[in-house]
Amino acid sequence: MKKKNIIFGMVVIAVAVTAFKIADDIIARLGMQQRDAQTNIVNNLVGSFSTGAMDLNEEDNSQSVYRQMNSFKMPYVPMLKNVIQGDKAAAAKDLCDYVKRYINSEEFVTDYYNRREETMPLSDNGSSLSSLKKNKIMYGKNITNYKTDTKYVAEQQKLMDENQKRIEALIEESKKAFYGKDIWEKAYPADPAVLVKKRLQEYLTLVATVDFNATLSSSGRRQVFTNAAYEKKSLKWKALYRAGKEVNDVVTAFVKDWMKGEIIAKQKTQMTEKTSTQTNNNQNNTTPVNTPDVQTNTNKNNTLKVNTPAPGATDSATTPIKKKKSLFNKIKDKTSGVIKN
Repeated sequence: MKKKNIIFGMVVIAVAVTAFKIADDIIARLGMQQRDAQTNIVNNLVGSFSTGAMDLNEEDNSQSVYRQMNSFKMPYVPMLKNVIQGDKAAAAKDLCDYVKRYINSEEFVTDYYNRREETMPLSDNGSSLSSLKKNKIMYGKNITNYKTDTKYVAEQQKLMDENQKRIEALIEESKKAFYGKDIWEKAYPADPAVLVKKRLQEYLTLVATVDFNATLSSSGRRQVFTNAAYEKKSLKWKALYRAGKEVNDVVTAFVKDWMKGEIIAKQKTQMTEKTSTQTNNNQNNTTPVNTPDVQTNTNKNNTLKVNTPAPGATDSATTPIKKKKSLFNKIKDKTSGVIKN
């Protein structure tokens, strides 16, 4: 009996691994890099392709093409034509599997909370929490790489300690009310499943309005809808139309089934080893901001004493780059830069 259980377990694992490879294969067949595909998923999910603190006007529901393109973009897919010429329904199912698997992965959680932290409209003298954490990593590397240079290490340690106090102070500030906090928390919920479910429902609502039998006519070099009203539809509506009914039938069935269960499972998976390695480079910057409604792990720094910078203090966060000493010139290079968002 025990032997049968072991064999059964091996079969389940084999099937799971095969499914993962199939899901990964659709990205390769589309001619995309997995990391690029994942970045596009996050960007379209949160509806923002900008970096740094969020634009507090992002809630503007203007349907201008410019604003739409800032919240929704079709990624460049080199091999899309080849995939379309094949089994489109099967390719759509594989792509849906990939998206769901990524959203249920440790990598997605890391990517989402990184983005959430980077976009928080709160800073310390122009430095965001995300940039201060990057500085902390750089100071640590300098201390490790040049530990025999006691003077330089002492300088870096002092800067690191000051930087740490700023991190702690900013975390404390993030727990209080600040300008734009309500907009930020709505755009980037503490629980990413809330946002994913919202986007899935938005898809179902929108796809139900698409007329896949709509006809096109030529207007110069352009193809336009015969029904002029359709020309005013959103970019997302037109993208669904271009994908076609066959593809959207598959996606609709998949989304409805997804919404019947957990949106994001408590037990996270991992992407392929290659993807995981690329993603984990940001591992030190994955801790979500501990706002009052966040039900995720809190930042370890939050247990330390908070020391708010003195009023009027200038930004001294730096990312020093110490050049390797030359055999002919052992003068220390004290070049430094400041990371700000």
